[in-house]
Amino acid sequence: MASKCTFCGSTAYGPGCPGSTNGLHIHNNDETRCIMCGSRSYGNGCLQTPTRKHVHGHGGMKCIWCGSLKVGMGCEHSPTHSHER
Repeated sequence: MASKCTFCGSTAYGPGCPGSTNGLHIHNNDETRCIMCGSRSYGNGCLQTPTRKHVHGHGGMKCIWCGSLKVGMGCEHSPTHSHER
């Protein structure tokens, strides 16, 4: 089943969401993809986020920044260097 934008229910990614404050579709419910662009990549490369880093949705007990199952410090992609779930 396709992930849907948290704000408007669309399956689209990127600009065009009438419900979000920044106009971007956000998919928080898919841990396999970036919440802003839909990429399966981690780290640098997301053109939709201010940090240009991919941020994945919650689930699967994985870090949203790198996909690791670790907890605590050590995530090279997180702004706080902490693994976040």
